[in-house]
Amino acid sequence: MTWVDRIGQAFLAFCRYVWFLLAFLYLSFKMLWVGRHFGQRDFARQVLMQVYFTAWQAVGPIAVLALAVGVFAIVEGVTGLGALSGAENLGRMVTVVVLREVAPLLTGVLVIARSVTAITTELGLMRVNREIEALEIMGIAPIRQLVAPRIVGGLVSLFGLSVVFSAVALLGGFVIAQLLVNLPANVFFGAVLSATRPADVWALLAKTLFGGLGIFATACYHGMDVGSAPSEVPVAVSRASLNALILLVGVHGAVTLAVLVWVDAAAMLGGVL
Repeated sequence: MTWVDRIGQAFLAFCRYVWFLLAFLYLSFKMLWVGRHFGQRDFARQVLMQVYFTAWQAVGPIAVLALAVGVFAIVEGVTGLGALSGAENLGRMVTVVVLREVAPLLTGVLVIARSVTAITTELGLMRVNREIEALEIMGIAPIRQLVAPRIVGGLVSLFGLSVVFSAVALLGGFVIAQLLVNLPANVFFGAVLSATRPADVWALLAKTLFGGLGIFATACYHGMDVGSAPSEVPVAVSRASLNALILLVGVHGAVTLAVLVWVDAAAMLGGVL
C-alpha cells in the first residue's frame, strides 16, 4: 500500500498548496482594501511600472508569436478548406484556435517565462537582503507594498497582451488569406465575427482572469517564501515557474471543458424546447 500512501500524500500536499495560494491571494486584496487610504499614488506608480515591464516590453515578442500563429492557422485552414464556400468554417476555426485557445495560453506562457521568474527573483532577493523586514519595521505592509501592485499590474498586462495577440494574429491571418485565396476583407472578418459566440468571449476572459491571478500569485508567494539563504532564490524561481505553468494549463483545460459542457447543454435544451 506504499503507492497509495504516496498518492494520498501528493494529493494532500497539492490541496494544501492551493489553499495557501488562495489565502495569499485573499490577503493581498484584503490588504489592498484595508490600506486604501494610504499611498494610492505610490501604489498606482508600482502598478504602472509592472504594466511597463510585463506588457509594454513584451509587445514585440507577443506580436511576432501572434503573427506566426495567425499565419499557421490560416495556411492550415485554407489547405483543408480551399474554397470560399468554407469561409464560415475557416472563421470558426480561427475563432476557436486563436481567440479562445492559443491567445491566452501562449500569452500566459510568455508572461511566465519573462515576468514570473523576474518577480520571484526580485522578491526572493529582497527577502535575503532583509529589505522586507525593513518595510515591516517602518510600519509598511509588504503584502500591500510589494505583492498587490504586481498582481494587479500583472492582470492588466495579461489582458492587454491577450488582446494584442488576438488582433495581430487575425490581421496576419487576413493578409495570408488575401495572398492565398484572395479572400475579401468583409468575408473574412464577417466569418470571424459570425463564428464568435458569447461563450468564446467569456472563455477568453475567464482564462485571462483566473490564469493571471494564479500565475502572479504563485510568483509572489514563492518569492516571499524565500528564507535567508541566497541559494534558495533559484529554487524558488524554478518552483514558481513550473507551478505557474501547471496552474495555467489546468485553468485553461477546466475553462475549455466548462465551455464545451455549457454549449452541449444549451444545444440539448434548445433541441428539447
